Amino acid sequence: MRLVRYVLFLLTVSMTIVMVATTGAAEPPYRLRIGDHAPDIELTRLEGGQLRLSNVNRQSLVVTFYSPYCEPCRRELPVLARVIARVAHDTGSDVRMVVIVTEGPPIVSLVRELGSAVIWLLDDHQKAKAAFDPRTLPCTFIFGSNDVVRHINRGFGSEYETRVEGWLRRLVSNEKR
Repeated sequence: MRLVRYVLFLLTVSMTIVMVATTGAAEPPYRLRIGDHAPDIELTRLEGGQLRLSNVNRQSLVVTFYSPYCEPCRRELPVLARVIARVAHDTGSDVRMVVIVTEGPPIVSLVRELGSAVIWLLDDHQKAKAAFDPRTLPCTFIFGSNDVVRHINRGFGSEYETRVEGWLRRLVSNEKR
């Protein structure tokens, strides 16, 4: 009987230690945060060749992560492209959009729909994913002219268009000062 109680005690202590260790191990913080400088990585362009993010000439840069298997990603991209075009047109700003494809080739009809205003980059070796740490898809990073992260949006929902447009308009108006 004593042995049974001792074994139960050891099991209880062991389970408590395991529970504390697993619940206490919080998810590490995101690597790239607001205020950080953009990672200067080189990726393969969809049409071939390499492109270093720092070589994208622009006033502001919007980088979004996309997977052809992600339904919210497919819905987000046309909305994001429309917002960028509207803000650029209305403010006379040079805002560029980069789509980083995390897995598989992008949907051809989507590439055609978005046209040449979008720069498509392939994350073949997961360099961008490691540097940006999106964790959720879609995930959009907005950079000012000084390559500093100004806004991060994770996911896609009903207020996405309004939120991103507001961020971009404030960013480009501050950049012009």
